[in-house]
Amino acid sequence: MFTVEEITLLRAFDTSTRRTAILSLMNEMGMMQDDELIAQCMSMVKKLENTTDTDFAGVDFTVYDDEDIDEEADHE
Repeated sequence: MFTVEEITLLRAFDTSTRRTAILSLMNEMGMMQDDELIAQCMSMVKKLENTTDTDFAGVDFTVYDDEDIDEEADHE
């Protein structure tokens, strides 16, 4: 449903509900100056609008925790 990059981007916003994520993205876009980041956020808003609340609730935003990445690096 969402790519690693999309999940990473969404983690910077309030993802407590799908609607909250949309509003959080839209609110922050007004303060952004990077056109590429704004375009990415707009794309995410559209994708979230086309996602059901049930599907969104099933997204695991912890799967790419920084701690997990740090642990993997320590084991290499």
